[in-house]
Amino acid sequence: MTDHKLIGIFDSGVGGLTVARHIGRELPHTPYIFFGDTLHVPYGGRRAEEVVSFIDAICHHLIKSGAGVLVMACNTSSALAFDHVVSWSNVPVIGIIEEAAKAAVATSKSGRIGVLANALTAGSGAYERACAKAVSSLSKEDVQVTPVGCPKLVPLIERGEIDGPNVEAALREYWQPLCEAKVDTVILGCTHYPFVRPVLERIAGEGVKVIDPALYVVERLKGLGFADVDGEKAENLRRYQVSGDALDFAKVSSQLLGQAVGPVEHVEL
Repeated sequence: MTDHKLIGIFDSGVGGLTVARHIGRELPHTPYIFFGDTLHVPYGGRRAEEVVSFIDAICHHLIKSGAGVLVMACNTSSALAFDHVVSWSNVPVIGIIEEAAKAAVATSKSGRIGVLANALTAGSGAYERACAKAVSSLSKEDVQVTPVGCPKLVPLIERGEIDGPNVEAALREYWQPLCEAKVDTVILGCTHYPFVRPVLERIAGEGVKVIDPALYVVERLKGLGFADVDGEKAENLRRYQVSGDALDFAKVSSQLLGQAVGPVEHVEL
């Protein structure tokens, strides 16, 4: 049975917790179920058709579990399967690409926008299309979008590495083409990347604005009627599920967030 107050959130791994964390802070009385597809992470090196099949299974599972809205806390999912899931889902679906693109277009002064993402998202053209749409809706001048694939970042973050020489070396490598493009705004095109945002900001410098799509998901939820209400907080009504090892997920996610996450349940789809 669908619970219109229950939010279903999913990602390929721990990255979607950056979205879940923001939802939890802004809507502390609203329950959610988070699903991490840790058995198949990272999505960036997989075939698009394979990723879409994973997303279908996860969305069907969340709806069957009672979710009244689906939050694709995964840029690859939003890039490859948003329209597909919308076509069959009987509950609203929220992606994170269009809202982030709109914020980046509104923020950029030079019209030069960078996107750090995994290879599938970077090569999909999703952010270029979303920024072009935002230019039209905001009556702004045209923008130049430079996407960069970052295959090294998700494996590092999934291991709990969010600082240190490996992370810094990877981010310096991925920042170089954005520096050459003279971007003044960068979209974190993967929900894992907010965990390494401090390192990126140190490398990019104060003149570059960083857009975290997670911040705009809550506004969409509020627009769908998920306004916060008084009452008991929903921590005990929040569930965490993974397709891989539950103990590993609990350990890494608790380390990344600086607080206990769980209990975590292993679910086979």
